[in-house]
Amino acid sequence: MEAEGRQLHIDALRGVAVALMVMVHAAATWNPSSASRLSPLAYIVSGLGGLAAPLFVTLLGWGLMKATLSFHQRWTRALFLFACQFLVNISAPHLFEAFTPGVLSLMGVLVLSEPLWARPFRAYRNPVMPFFILSALCCSIILLFPELQGESIWSLRVQTPNATTALSHLLLTGTYPLFPWVLFAALGGMLQRMEQQELTHFYAASITFGLIFSGLTLAYSISTQQAWALPSGDAVLTFFPSNAPFLVAAMTGVLILWSSSPRLLSRATVLAQSGRTSLTVYVAHFIPLALFHTVDQTNNWSLTQSSLVVLTYTIGWIVLGALWYKYAPKTTLEYFMRTLGTGTQSSASRPSKKLE
Repeated sequence: MEAEGRQLHIDALRGVAVALMVMVHAAATWNPSSASRLSPLAYIVSGLGGLAAPLFVTLLGWGLMKATLSFHQRWTRALFLFACQFLVNISAPHLFEAFTPGVLSLMGVLVLSEPLWARPFRAYRNPVMPFFILSALCCSIILLFPELQGESIWSLRVQTPNATTALSHLLLTGTYPLFPWVLFAALGGMLQRMEQQELTHFYAASITFGLIFSGLTLAYSISTQQAWALPSGDAVLTFFPSNAPFLVAAMTGVLILWSSSPRLLSRATVLAQSGRTSLTVYVAHFIPLALFHTVDQTNNWSLTQSSLVVLTYTIGWIVLGALWYKYAPKTTLEYFMRTLGTGTQSSASRPSKKLE
């Protein structure tokens, strides 16, 4: 029986998001240095993995727009997310420094700042116009002032030698800074506010535009012999920092997944159960990665071996997350965050307002 107020396909989308997160981190950890950027593993990771964080943040925005958080709930949940980011950092010291801002700290800031960025979507009957204005503003700032987001070097985006650098990374120059990632939270908020008939027209127009635009960027990359998409460096689409073409492509991918989820994921029970432990899975999956991050080099894994390990690891966490929710729901981070926010030992089946 489904928990009251939950939508299975939304929970399943969370399962998809965290599975993509696991996949991209596993592939980055266990990817032989001899593997080409043109290998099948690289294409899959770049294509699907690039949607993991955008989908994660869009789901957060959707849930925040649906919820009505008290001052206590807002601060408690934000601080809990910051604490979870710290757990991730110390669990994976080969990737992060202790106070490196990441996707969970971004989510904490979005929870705190939701009254500001969500206000236009709550105030206007048609939330599309505020979203397009915000999108145009973000893309214009990126194009006019690219230096605001810092250099496209991973080490510089995770180093936090002092509080000033940490704050800069949290807002502008980190791996998942508030600007421009607030755009994905706004996308989720807009989707939550729209009626079904409005959504149908919006999906058709936005996905068509996004596919055409992304196709043109791909054609441009081929004609100029420039890489089309890379996490960082010289490419048409870059993730660190997130440039305007990436934002358009990522939002298009999120909308494709979102619009098809009621039809494709309405019975995906295992994914939905895993999605209800998405925060727990996200934090916990870093521990084995940190403990065994050199095994691919030590054992000289081939591309095939790495691909099989990544696939097995990803599926394993989907199953583990579902079993965790089914048999030990009161040991999940979601449960602790919920009970801290309410101050009561509510039922584990009660939907979390933040994650709903």
